[in-house]
Amino acid sequence: MFTIAKRSLVLLLCLVSVHRLHAQSDIVSVNASANASTAMVVADGDIHTGWSPQDNTQDQYLLLALQKPGNVDRVQLATDGLSPASLKKDLSVYITYDPMNPGNAVAYTVSKTTPYVLTFPAKYGAHVRLMFKATTHPYTIKELKIGYAQGTGSGQQTQPSAKPWLNPALPVDQRVNLLLAAMTPTQKMELLREGWGIPGIPALGIPAMNKVEAIHGFSYGSGATIFPQSIALGATWDKTLVEKVAATIGDETVSANTVEAWSPVLDVAQDARWGRCEETYGEDPILVAGIGGAWIKGYQSKGLIVTPKHFAVHGAVMRGRDSHDLGLSEREIRDIHLVPFRHAIETYHCQSIMMAYSDFEGVPVAKSKELLKGILRDEWGFDGYIVSDCGALGNLTSRKHYTATNVVEAANQALAATFATKYKVVTKQYTL
Repeated sequence: MFTIAKRSLVLLLCLVSVHRLHAQSDIVSVNASANASTAMVVADGDIHTGWSPQDNTQDQYLLLALQKPGNVDRVQLATDGLSPASLKKDLSVYITYDPMNPGNAVAYTVSKTTPYVLTFPAKYGAHVRLMFKATTHPYTIKELKIGYAQGTGSGQQTQPSAKPWLNPALPVDQRVNLLLAAMTPTQKMELLREGWGIPGIPALGIPAMNKVEAIHGFSYGSGATIFPQSIALGATWDKTLVEKVAATIGDETVSANTVEAWSPVLDVAQDARWGRCEETYGEDPILVAGIGGAWIKGYQSKGLIVTPKHFAVHGAVMRGRDSHDLGLSEREIRDIHLVPFRHAIETYHCQSIMMAYSDFEGVPVAKSKELLKGILRDEWGFDGYIVSDCGALGNLTSRKHYTATNVVEAANQALAATFATKYKVVTKQYTL
């Protein structure tokens, strides 16, 4: 049987979804390949304003960040210069949780009257990407709206009587136990899946938890404040300043309806040839711990979740090669590379942490019981959830480590390393 960390469920308890076509306030930001400063007018509710690319003879895109993710099943466009035939020919629509990896375009139909409505099978996402092929005909996008499938969008709150775990009057432990009892194994698996954040389960009133990379600014959306990179923040040696920087990033994160940051980077950089040194605060573990702790304090002050990374020894690379395994003694690991992480966990009680790609004393981090349970949970008392750094679990296969024959076996190894309880992924029921 599957279980899940109670802290994760507490963070996820909230809203239920309903069917509606969203107003402009539900598109939190719009980015574009051209004229990005004017792109937000496509969601301003004014049919007299619009966005046009500087050069329609080149491929162009609009990227919409949704206020709340859900199962999107249509896009409404008010436009000049585009017909149903040209839309089908020149426009690709992507619904995605990961704005950098949109996946496959949806297959849609187009209404014959304007504003045009593009309908397609519902797909879950927090972003909508519209890709326009190069054309000789100029066009303007005046207004965009997003539609959600019945019962799967975002909106009004479910009555506590229908779903008792949503009742704030009940003790948290009781609410979590009620929710666990109501969840199917498939739904529990869904909450173990990390996409661009943690997916929600609308049927149970569990919202998605949007995440962002935020080491020096809210990076997914136009208009955010961009601060100097982490290496420059570390060079200030000014914890008070860095705390203010993180608090400002936190304010903008809240305004973008996002709750978690895959930040800060607490790697101790040991080789200047490494291509990710700019993401770190430097080569000294005390400096990294101090500046990283200040960032965490500022960001958490806004009620947000931090995910320090990359746990651990990610900054010790051989000849500057990213994610390359390098054997270090336990003393060097503990005296240098674990110092910032221990400080973050014990001082700020971070709710989440990201594992690294590499090895810990000859064992891949993703399946290291000594690191993920023995040190992180048993020694330091970490009771949050661990996030895989993108392909860390996949690397347990022949892609890198050769400890698992397939991704299901890799998931079993990672889960077994992290918790005391024995976990089992049933191959016949789940595809990871």
